[in-house]
Amino acid sequence: MRRIVSLLVAAGLAVSVIALAAPAGAQTGDVAATCAARLEGNDAHGKAANLATMNKVLASAPASLLPQITALRDAYQKQGEKLFNSPDGFALLGAVDSWVYDNCPGTQVPVTAIDYEFQGMPATLKPGFTNFKLTNAAPKEDHMLTFQKLNAKGETIDLDKLLAMPEKKSNQYFEQTGGAFMYAPAGQVAYGPANLTPGKYVYACFVQQGGKKNGKPHFMLGMKGEFTVQ
Repeated sequence: MRRIVSLLVAAGLAVSVIALAAPAGAQTGDVAATCAARLEGNDAHGKAANLATMNKVLASAPASLLPQITALRDAYQKQGEKLFNSPDGFALLGAVDSWVYDNCPGTQVPVTAIDYEFQGMPATLKPGFTNFKLTNAAPKEDHMLTFQKLNAKGETIDLDKLLAMPEKKSNQYFEQTGGAFMYAPAGQVAYGPANLTPGKYVYACFVQQGGKKNGKPHFMLGMKGEFTVQ
């Protein structure tokens, strides 16, 4: 699952990065199309697929979203993928997905992270467009909420056993699409839109305690769980 976290970062962040400029007046202001394009980006892999999704988002974005997208695009053009290893990158991404949370139709799921627990994470959710909002109420610790759908084999594995596996081994038990990733420093908020399909999902926080390399991952301290989409 650790590799899946990396995949979600790469795919989930890239969708909100508008790398190509559109001609003035090209935006249609179609909220439904913007929301659909945002979800497509979660599972886009490769340059061609990402560019196609980015063009869809840019072409359909309402005026209220253009400043956020433009700021993210400009920063990405200067820094590339390094942007998303920085607080500034997460803040720019959060501005885009905050708009998605407030404007795209679907289920809103507010979740609070404390040391070391997720509060408000449902045990069951309905299929479809689902907007997650992660509020980090911890005084110092950063937290993330990442989740991924299990495949048929994964549904038979104990959660603790699954999370303890080396990534190459655990990867065989997860679907490669349909997840989400949110990272919120202490006192901040992050967002993660997802298209949920029926099945079982695993969620966890992989931040290490105290931000130290040898710190225990937060999921070992209780920040983990499962939910079912039905």
